[in-house]
Amino acid sequence: MRKPKPYDHSDPRPPSRSQKKRDSAALQVLGGKLAELPESALKRLDLAPRLMEAIMDYKGLAKHEAKRRQLQFIGALMRETDSDPLARAVEDMESGNRTQAREFHAVEAWRTALLSGDESGLEAIVALAPEAEQVEVRSKIRQLVRNARTEAEKNKPPRSSRTLFRLLRELRQSGQGDLPESLPGEDIDDEGQGGHPDDQADFDNETELSSDEAQDGLARKTTF
Repeated sequence: MRKPKPYDHSDPRPPSRSQKKRDSAALQVLGGKLAELPESALKRLDLAPRLMEAIMDYKGLAKHEAKRRQLQFIGALMRETDSDPLARAVEDMESGNRTQAREFHAVEAWRTALLSGDESGLEAIVALAPEAEQVEVRSKIRQLVRNARTEAEKNKPPRSSRTLFRLLRELRQSGQGDLPESLPGEDIDDEGQGGHPDDQADFDNETELSSDEAQDGLARKTTF
């Protein structure tokens, strides 16, 4: 679907009726995206009090029709604020979430491949560690894989599997070498198979600080 052409405010002619409808629809969509953000993220955006109140009221509604009417109200309030910085902030947040999801699934794919006995990508993973530590890292990965399989066979808590996940994540995030272009299983999409919920929680918690700092920077640069 072709993206609507934004109105050129330098044009001396008033916007057409169809352009006004497109602008109104775009503002309502943006308001809907704001309404889906957590309260902590909304506070960083320093929204106008009436807009913030309307969004919080929306979050408390349960019925579809009530939520639809509230979204229309939010869209109307959006006309009273500078929407461009808000749109950029929301886009940056969404981009960050997609990147985080891809990173999680990539690490999970590495672990899944190793636990299934596929070591075709092991050397590329090991190469991310400092050269002096690579022998130790290779040995540690293989030991964790063996322990994780034993735990699974005996129906024990997946401690070694989670430790392996954290090690692979650390190698990926602070690797000394370039990330390999492709490793087994990395074609899982963002909505694909996930790992243990605790792994996802750990991943989210440890990336929250950097995400918060990035959003705080956006808020400092943005005035509404």
